[in-house]
Amino acid sequence: MKLYDNWKTYKKVVGAGDLNGDGIGDLVAQDTTNALYRYYGTGTGTGTFASRVKLSASWGVSYNVVVGAGDITGDGAADLVARDTAGALYRIPGTGKGSFGTRVRIGTGRQGYKGLF
Repeated sequence: MKLYDNWKTYKKVVGAGDLNGDGIGDLVAQDTTNALYRYYGTGTGTGTFASRVKLSASWGVSYNVVVGAGDITGDGAADLVARDTAGALYRIPGTGKGSFGTRVRIGTGRQGYKGLF
């Protein structure tokens, strides 16, 4: 099923888990200007998403990989993990309210890997 027609303005689209605690999966997307947007899943059974909401005007310029990692901090909120071009790995904690807190460096030397899974 096609969700939307024009996703080519995004350079990263990530299944981020449940960002707002409603039990429905959500997306985050980074466009070519590095703005970060959130799309809440609607839960209608058709796999659609609500209108986007801008979270940041300039986000993750140096990130070359971003994944939705689930709740890795144990606080009940979905988190992201990102790697920058120098190979540093970051945890980006979800707030449980549809946004993210300050990133925390959790590793280095990951530049040799093609992706994170």
